[in-house]
Amino acid sequence: MEDRNEHLLINYLDRTLEEREMREMEALINSDPETRKQWQFLQLAVDAVEYSAIYDQVASVRENFRNIQPVEVLQASNRRPARIFRMSRALRVAAAVLLLMVGAGAYKFFTVNATRVYEQAFIGYTLQTDRGQATITETEKAYRLQNWNAVIATIDQLSLKDNKALFLSGMANLQLKQYAEAGMLFEQVLQNNKQAGDDLYHDEAQYYLALSELGGNNTQQAVKLFQQIRADKGHKYHTQAGKIGDLDLKILKFKASR
Repeated sequence: MEDRNEHLLINYLDRTLEEREMREMEALINSDPETRKQWQFLQLAVDAVEYSAIYDQVASVRENFRNIQPVEVLQASNRRPARIFRMSRALRVAAAVLLLMVGAGAYKFFTVNATRVYEQAFIGYTLQTDRGQATITETEKAYRLQNWNAVIATIDQLSLKDNKALFLSGMANLQLKQYAEAGMLFEQVLQNNKQAGDDLYHDEAQYYLALSELGGNNTQQAVKLFQQIRADKGHKYHTQAGKIGDLDLKILKFKASR
């Protein structure tokens, strides 16, 4: 299959294609035997990703797979037409692992990691001037100049920190890759809103908390937050979170559980 179709199939599985492209890909799978075969192989590879003991069994199942003639696994012969349907679960995993290593599944599985998804999902926060604001604070000046240490220093001097100050300090820490500190500040924003029944900087704090968790390798918590945002169509970062594929999140969650 051509490289373009290979990547389209991956995106079709992620459901990140445009509606028109989704329909075209579905029609191609239904009409073209080679594309349909590759689609079935890709689905089998995903089964392997979700198989809980995959890392522990790779060595043994690969050895078992070597003992099977490829023609018996990859195509149904006239002599033994039902061979592929009688394959054991272990051999299905073996076939999927092999496909993961040599095909589109391999590229997807081994390249998806917390760092890659973080880089894909991160967008800088642009500070807006509040309506009716007459002057710009030292914190705001430092933020616009991307002087992150100065942002943190000026906010640390405040005796009373509102949600805006907490959020900007969290963003400065995030930019400095101080993920734990950033996460605590974003969580404080969310906690303040919960106690006050408010939503000031709620969506921003939740999204960047997810990134903080991802950057700090708390992957399962990050995935949970991203899924919450993706499920909320009214969330300010719903579209941005939606750019992370379903399969990417599944792979991240699977790897984190090992």
